[in-house]
Amino acid sequence: MKLLFELLPLLAFFTAYVAVDIYFATAVGMVTSIIQVIWTMLRREKVSTMLWISFGSFMVFGSLTLILHDKRFVMIKPTIAYAAMAIGLAVSYFGFGKNAIKAAMQEQFEAPDNVWKHWMFAWIVFFLVMGVLNLYVAYTFSEPVWVKFKVFGTISLSLVLTAVQIWRMMRYLKVEEQNK
Repeated sequence: MKLLFELLPLLAFFTAYVAVDIYFATAVGMVTSIIQVIWTMLRREKVSTMLWISFGSFMVFGSLTLILHDKRFVMIKPTIAYAAMAIGLAVSYFGFGKNAIKAAMQEQFEAPDNVWKHWMFAWIVFFLVMGVLNLYVAYTFSEPVWVKFKVFGTISLSLVLTAVQIWRMMRYLKVEEQNK
């Protein structure tokens, strides 16, 4: 359910794109992102860093797209968001000695530090590659191809990396002792 909630702006964007065009889709995605953040706050939950990055980049680049009527801004938004996530992971690690991947998953997995470090760098590289790939698709292919890549390609690639990571981490899964 949480994954669907996080994908809501993207799914709203795609639905609006299919129904109307990229400008309407941008506005719908922005409104959905605003509602998503407000909903999270109303539930007194912490708005995740990833949600803030997505929200902020959607507001800035979506606004530029609508004001200047230039779709290139919304098309580079994923690259900016991916770069921000890669930079955030790197700064957290090199600047503050914190591994955000470990912090997010350490309740479920008990792995050595070198494994956490490996996965953190895998995500940094993944985000950087996804940013470059987004630009390549945006500037090489048609708008409809880019939209399909943005929705289905990025989700699929993210799920593949997540599945591989979880599969590789299963040997470090914490097992709760049950009292009998």
